[in-house]
Parts: sequence; C-alpha cells; structure tokens
Amino acid sequence: MKTLVHPWPVHGKNTRIVPVFLPFAGCRTRCIYCAQTLQTGKALQGVRPVLDEALSMLRARRRRGLPPCELAFYGGTFTALESSTFELCLQWVGNLMQEGLVASWRCSTRPDCVDGSILADMRACGCTTVELGIQTFVDHVLERSLRGYTSAVACEAMECVLGAGLALGVQLLPGLPGHTQRDFVDDVRKAVASGCSFMRFYPCLVVEGTGLAKLYREGRYVPWSVDTTIDALSEGILLAHEKNIPVIRLGVAVEQGFEEHVLAGPRDLNLGTRILSLALLKLVQGDVARYGRLVHLELPCAVQGYLYGHRRENAALLAKAGLDRTRMSWIDANEIRISCAQ
Repeated sequence: MKTLVHPWPVHGKNTRIVPVFLPFAGCRTRCIYCAQTLQTGKALQGVRPVLDEALSMLRARRRRGLPPCELAFYGGTFTALESSTFELCLQWVGNLMQEGLVASWRCSTRPDCVDGSILADMRACGCTTVELGIQTFVDHVLERSLRGYTSAVACEAMECVLGAGLALGVQLLPGLPGHTQRDFVDDVRKAVASGCSFMRFYPCLVVEGTGLAKLYREGRYVPWSVDTTIDALSEGILLAHEKNIPVIRLGVAVEQGFEEHVLAGPRDLNLGTRILSLALLKLVQGDVARYGRLVHLELPCAVQGYLYGHRRENAALLAKAGLDRTRMSWIDANEIRISCAQ
C-alpha cells in the first residue's frame, strides 16, 4: 500500500482583516474590465472621508470588545497615490497602531507602481503584506486589457516586494481577452515559483460601463463559461496547494447592486465550492490512476462542506474512484492522505 500526502492549506488568520476601499484612487489608467465602484459597493469620494468613516468603525469595534485588526487598503492603486495623500494614509494608519486599533496593515497595488523606497516606508509604518494585481503574465493579454505593463515588470515587482521583507500576495484574473486555460495554469506556476504567500483568483466578468462591455456587445470578446472556469481554477488550486500556498479568494465578492450590472461571464453563487470540489476529485482520481485502487482517504475537517460538490455533482465520480464512507475519515490537519494499493 502506498500513502500519498498532499498539502491542503487553509487560510485561517486569527487577526480579522478590515478593508478600506479607495476606488480608482491613484489609478493612472482605466483597465478594460474595471468597475471598482460596483465591485466594492463604494461610491467615489475623497480619501479623507473614507479614512474618517473607517476610524469610526474601528473605534466601534473596540467598544464591542473586539481585538485589534489588520487593516487593508483595497481598490485603486495605493502606492501611486499623490505623495501628500500617501503620507496622510501612512500617518493615519500609524496613529491607529499607536491607539491600539490596528495590529498591522496591508495594501493591494499594481506591479508597475512599487519600488524599494516606497515599500521601505510602508514597512517602517507597520505594513506586513503587499498584494499585487498581476492579473496575468501573458504580454499580449496585458496589452489588450490596457494594463500598461509587461510580464517582466510584474516579475520585478514580485522580487521587489519580497526583497523589502514583506509578504507577497498575487492576484490573478483568468479569462481576460485572449487568455486561455493553458495561460492561466502557466500564470499560477509562475506565481508559485515567485515565493508568494497566498493567491486570489478573480475570474473575469463583463460589467456594465467597462471597455470589456463594449467589446462583448460588439462580439469581439467571449467570456469563459462557468465549466471552463471551474476546470481551469481547480487546476490552479492543485498547483498552489502542491507548494502549500493557499488560494484565499475564488471569484468576485457579491456586493449589493453588483449582480444587476454583470452582463456576462462565469457568475455562479456556488463557484468556490464547485472549484474546490473538482480539485479534490482530480486529486483522488490522479492518485488512483497512478497507484491503484483507493484503500483509504483522510481529509481535513475544513473540506467537509464541499467534498462531494454542489448538489453532490461529483458524488458519482468519487464513488467510481472507490470512495465510500467506510474508506474515509476526517482529520485535524492541513493535508490530504490518500492510500492506494495495486
């Protein structure tokens, strides 16, 4: 009998992440797919009102007896803010840390808007993590999506973040114009090789008011189907988990009023569950095909909710691979153990 052990990392930070959304702030260009105000549920406004609102919320958390959180600057391009606004944000978050409202903070930004000096200043003010909106490493896809940088710039940015002593998060956006399933798998491989700490996968949607919506209406862009997305992202999950890298987001979060503006794309309220379920199925099927019949399967308790898939869509294939309740057990671990025999 042979037992295969596969990492299955679960993102379970003890510190709550509280987002501060700055839609389009610092953005030098408008990417073809971008609709940040709809995606975040936040209207355009100045940075100061956003910070004041966040401060009130953080103090309310403390009054409820909640511990210090990790703050996250999302939306826009944080490291490309005007210098006065950037300094305001650093001073503001530094004050929050002194007040004991915030334990640390992170930001998301573009790969062409980071350098060693900016990152050093951020780290000195308590920043621990930078998430880069890489989207893809395929140059012609980046060009068609109006991203304004190349894959070489993206790779340099990842090295810069890690060189500054910060944790690196990589955000990928599968399904952009000209992007294939094979491209996405290669993107994940490059992100994994970079030494990132975690990833997020945001399948591309066609949202009203974007350049992508115009292409879609003209018949010049066809979004990925739900099935294609589930298949591709399940492969990405397996590649990331093989190196013990968690994928902490699958799909765009649902905000009030957002759904009515989505024209097309792989939208499914159970998308994350279906992706993770298919990844599990592929893992079991792969080991059974290589090493023989399934003898026993040990699974982390964290996967109980999606082992068989949405509405048990993968139950028959798991049974065909030899899985039944007598051959499985739940364990308190971040790994999957598959025992097979000829």
